[in-house]
Amino acid sequence: MRSLDQARALCESYLPGLLDGLSKVPFEQREASGGGTLPVFRASGGPSLVIPKDYGGLGASPLDAVRVTRAIGAHAPSLAVATTMHHFSVATLFTFAESIKNSGMEWALLEAITSRNLLVSSGFAEGRPAQGILSPTMTATPVDGGYRINGSKKPCSLSHSMDLLTASVAVPAPGGGQQTAFLLMPATLRGITRHPFWGSSVLAGAESDEVRLTDVFIEEELVIPTENGPDGMLDDLQTVGFIWFELLITASYLGMASALVERALAAGRGAVTDRAALGTRLETATQLLEGAARAMQDGETDNDALARVLMARYGTQDAITDAARQAVEMLGGMSFIRSPEVAYLVAACQCVAFHPPSRASVAAPLVDYLDGTRPFVMNDSAPAPAAQPPAAQPSVQAPAVPAAQPPGPQAVRAPAPAQPSVVPPAAAPAPGPTIEPAPTPVRSADAAPVTVPGPRPQPVVTYSPQPAAPRTDERSGMTAADAADWDQASSLFDGAEGIRLTARDCDLRYWFANVPQRTLRGNIVGYSPELVTPAFLHEPGPLRDALIQEVAFRALAEERAARAIGHIVACAPDSTTAEFYATQLMDETRHAMIFRNHLRNLGIDEHDVAAVIARQTAHDKATILDPLEEYGMPIVREQQDFVGGVVLLTILVEGFLAPSFELSERKWRPIDPRMADMEKGAAIDEVRHLAVGTSIIREHVQRHPDEKERLVELIRDGMRLWEQLPVSDQLTRWENWFQEGIAPHLAAIGDYEVWDGRRLVDTTPEERIQKAVEVTSIVHSTRLTDMGLGRALIY
Repeated sequence: MRSLDQARALCESYLPGLLDGLSKVPFEQREASGGGTLPVFRASGGPSLVIPKDYGGLGASPLDAVRVTRAIGAHAPSLAVATTMHHFSVATLFTFAESIKNSGMEWALLEAITSRNLLVSSGFAEGRPAQGILSPTMTATPVDGGYRINGSKKPCSLSHSMDLLTASVAVPAPGGGQQTAFLLMPATLRGITRHPFWGSSVLAGAESDEVRLTDVFIEEELVIPTENGPDGMLDDLQTVGFIWFELLITASYLGMASALVERALAAGRGAVTDRAALGTRLETATQLLEGAARAMQDGETDNDALARVLMARYGTQDAITDAARQAVEMLGGMSFIRSPEVAYLVAACQCVAFHPPSRASVAAPLVDYLDGTRPFVMNDSAPAPAAQPPAAQPSVQAPAVPAAQPPGPQAVRAPAPAQPSVVPPAAAPAPGPTIEPAPTPVRSADAAPVTVPGPRPQPVVTYSPQPAAPRTDERSGMTAADAADWDQASSLFDGAEGIRLTARDCDLRYWFANVPQRTLRGNIVGYSPELVTPAFLHEPGPLRDALIQEVAFRALAEERAARAIGHIVACAPDSTTAEFYATQLMDETRHAMIFRNHLRNLGIDEHDVAAVIARQTAHDKATILDPLEEYGMPIVREQQDFVGGVVLLTILVEGFLAPSFELSERKWRPIDPRMADMEKGAAIDEVRHLAVGTSIIREHVQRHPDEKERLVELIRDGMRLWEQLPVSDQLTRWENWFQEGIAPHLAAIGDYEVWDGRRLVDTTPEERIQKAVEVTSIVHSTRLTDMGLGRALIY
């Protein structure tokens, strides 16, 4: 089909490899939740399609974006619908950034989207009967430094793969009453949870489950008020968003219909006049939609333009459903029976009618516009649609800048053909390890450094991630003493990222009174005396190799951290902070000592420990620890920047490493209880370090607001550095060795749960790494937001 071929060629020019990559995924898997199309979209640079080149994007015009979206819709309907939500959200942002309201935040956001291939989801209002599509379903309560957001979005496309969430909220207006505001936030903020919603197999791959926000704190600068124009018309921000949405969502379904018509023309069935009529019907719709895109390209983005775009959408919608029906009739019953794709595409094409605004809701304004009575006005007084879509059909969302949606990994999913679950690569909004194979350094404790192929093949274990337990932003009621108690302390996996402690809470008196007895329980080597190291860990093999490398790296990393903290103690501005960092220096030095000691437990002679650490960590030292030290040490050593040092230590070192170390404690518990005890005690310390470091920065920013921009940029630079470090290679190496090594011990491990509801023996290396990545993202989002530096999450 000529015009579809042209759209495919244009798609290839903008997003090389996308269509080929999609074609390698079976169609049924493409359309299933968690089907693996979004990683292909990211890899091709899809998130930057409509972002202007000035912001580092691909700069696709509205016309080109319509054509590219049509090509995607013909190959992967769910992907087209899901990414429409992304495109119209970022298109709205860059339009806003061009206006006089621009605060500078949009530039950083769009640059981050292009450089890191972030996905942006839409949490705008839903198109429910008797509710206008501009009415926010979320509320914002003013609090110190920002707002507390509550509400939900269902359905919400990209609900599980989103890095950032945009939404409309109701906020108090300056003169009283309420006004609509536009907000954006990292998707990992505490209080954002996902829940099952999408009940249809049609468009299931768009990840349209429910997203709930429960007391989510967002900084004031990320909440952007919108305004209504004269006579209640939408402001420029919302109008442009609507136009983008209508063009792209219609193009998605035009692509689906095009795939059917292309099949019918290729089959050569029916009279030639009927085939010509079918092709003409679809091409008429194509030209109608492309004409509307050209008008937007020429600068027509006011309310009159919106009226014309809506009429183009409804005209194209009729042609889509007509062409789909005619194409199926022409293909014949056997084609429908034998090809699941044909039946699927027919069903999917019908969903074009369910996206907002419904015809009934804008009929009167369109008539007023057409007869010249008044300008086109679309407001919140939309009547309920005359008829509801069947329950089996997808529900439709409506945005304050429109939206439509389906589901994704992380909840109960819609029925779909059985496929192996796909664990997506890490895409968290906060940086962290991704899951990729990598060369691996030496395994044996006494061998010379070598590079060997990694990782080993593993049996596939199906994994369906469950929704995270709802988190609220209520501050933990745990006391400082309880936070140091072996039995009372909470872990990062269980929500300890929200604990608040200050340097005044955790001074020298506190440390001497609590840590030796309540955390260590008198065990200076970090574990109870009755615990032993199993004999099989003295035998050569992947499990011993994994443990030795983890322990050696921990010993070296803790020692390097202690040396850096010595400089922070030296430049501490007062005795309170000097005392706290003196205790952290003791903690980190002790951690290094207990991990060196554990190498002796594993049979390594005391005189050989240093050499084994050097040999086992040579690769990771050079590629991870050295770059971190080169970046951070000048800040505390030469510049004596206490606050900068605390930021880097809290966010870049402990914020990234603590969750993976806690994972280590959980996975080794049934295999090496000594290692697990050492990790648990160290994790209790790390939670305290994170909490106090956060409070020091929060108080500093409150006293010195002029420091905020400097610290935000410091964190962003550090996060960019962290993303370049091969931490994913390291974790993949350890987890693959661990997976291979536990194979003979599965019966002994039994039903032990590495986290609630998940048996260790059922997990994969990718799943365990992904869990650590998720917790890392939550820790970063929570800590940076609590510091008042949440903007650093967008970098």
